[in-house]
This record gives sequence, structure tokens and C-alpha cells, in this order.
Amino acid sequence: MAKPLGADVKRKSKTPNEIFGRAVTELRMTKNLSQASLADSLGYSTYYFGRIERGKANVSCDVMAAVSAYFNMSIGQLWLYAEKLSQNQSNKK
Repeated sequence: MAKPLGADVKRKSKTPNEIFGRAVTELRMTKNLSQASLADSLGYSTYYFGRIERGKANVSCDVMAAVSAYFNMSIGQLWLYAEKLSQNQSNKK
């Protein structure tokens, strides 16, 4: 049985790793992709990609570049998107 496409609970994003991971999850969900299919498309393990999305892995520039290119964004655009998500979360408190 396949895992759900995204986290069923919205995660709080406080650290840069968590903010980036949340943005990756949101982008992946907008494309209706499973974590496994995105990880495979980018050449990473599902385990590692899960750690990225949960904010538990330190992400290299190479990973940021691969993710942003997959979604037709620059790394800067991806971070702007991530920061916007984080600010929206802060405003809802």
C-alpha cells in the first residue's frame, strides 16, 4: 500500500532545514507526487528524502539545486517560497 502523498498534520517550521523540508513537501504535493517517485526522479533514497522533508537532514547546495530545477525554480525562488510558507505559518498563530 502506498504512503499518503503528504503529511496529514502540518508541521511547524522553525529551523532552516524544517523550512526547506516543508517547502519541498508542499511543492511535491501540488504536483501530486509521492515522496518515493520524487526521490527516485532526483536520484536519492526515499529514506533520505523523508529526512529532508521532515527537516532532519542537512541539505547540500547540490540537493537544493536538484529540487529547485525539478520544480523549474532557481534556488533563490525556492527559498522565497519556503520563507513565504514560514511567514504564513507565523501569522496564523
